[in-house]
Amino acid sequence: MAKTSRPVPASPSLQLKSDDPIENVTLWLQANGKMLAIAGAVVLAAGLGIYGLRASEAKKQANASTALYAAQGPMYEGKLEEARTALEGVATRYKGTSSGEQAVLLVAQTLFDEGKFDEGVQRLESARSGASKAFAASMDAMIAAGYEGKADFVKAAEAYAAAAKSAGSEVERDAFTLAQARQLMLAGKAAEATAVFEQLRAKEGSPYSQEAAIRLGELRAASR
Repeated sequence: MAKTSRPVPASPSLQLKSDDPIENVTLWLQANGKMLAIAGAVVLAAGLGIYGLRASEAKKQANASTALYAAQGPMYEGKLEEARTALEGVATRYKGTSSGEQAVLLVAQTLFDEGKFDEGVQRLESARSGASKAFAASMDAMIAAGYEGKADFVKAAEAYAAAAKSAGSEVERDAFTLAQARQLMLAGKAAEATAVFEQLRAKEGSPYSQEAAIRLGELRAASR
């Protein structure tokens, strides 16, 4: 008696063959439904994770802003020590946020207001390496203001030059460049100040070119 051959199970690819393209799609979805469900779950989980991170970051920024606002209260009342303590708390707790960086600037301001320029500059320099691009120029300019308060005009000029390099706009860059030249002028470095003023005076469209020309006139008059 002849052996009856067993039917060979059709492969998934064979099952999907049809003259109807819509039927092919339907069959494929049926065959791969579990795989698609898993992939969809992974994508959904990733999306929820990103949303959660963004929501957490937004909440942190909002809390930092509220804390910064509250910490400034004593400062406006002239209670500098109390304000500094509160601002340092914001700077530490919310490090890496814009409010945290603003708190560092205000801490330095309270120190400058008390004539503690060395302490203020040190606080700023310790935070400068980790400053965001948005606050780099502000920190450099505040450091310059500290040196200016100490009458260390050479260091102030260097810090204003750094602020100019970190500036986010051309107008801001020119303002810091002008401040740099002024400090060089006060430091008695006439040749260096003249070079910076000349560069700024020749810059068409700069709102600071006219003042640069006036300062150049003052330098030339003083050298006669």
